[in-house]
Amino acid sequence: MKPAHTAAAALLGVTVLGLAAPAASAHVEPDPMVAGQRVRISDGSRCAPTTGARVASPLFGSVVLRPGRRGMAADVQVAEGTAPGRYPVTVECGPGRERFTETVTVRDGRVEGVDAGQAVGGLALFALAGGAAYWLRRTANGRSPGAG
Repeated sequence: MKPAHTAAAALLGVTVLGLAAPAASAHVEPDPMVAGQRVRISDGSRCAPTTGARVASPLFGSVVLRPGRRGMAADVQVAEGTAPGRYPVTVECGPGRERFTETVTVRDGRVEGVDAGQAVGGLALFALAGGAAYWLRRTANGRSPGAG
């Protein structure tokens, strides 16, 4: 085999092995996220449950990961007021053991869902619609709303 072919075959073999081996990084879902949102962090089954694991980031501080279905994991909340940008999330498989980091994105926006103000507003609109329906029904039956 020619030296150029040997080098190409070796490079291809290293590339294929590199693609087959799992990348050492934290799993963060969802990514991107917004300030105040709850996210799930996992080690992707890379840490032994017996050694324990921690995850740390400027987004939420330091949190202990617990054994779960897909390795060690935790649900955390991104700090309110976090500025949009890219932030590191580092998992450490026990004191002094393997560490790996994922960079995640915080985008500008707000957490999806209904807050207390929106719920109160929705209930007020519902009550208003119910009152209007009652008034229209009484008017349609030939009675004026003021007559009893």
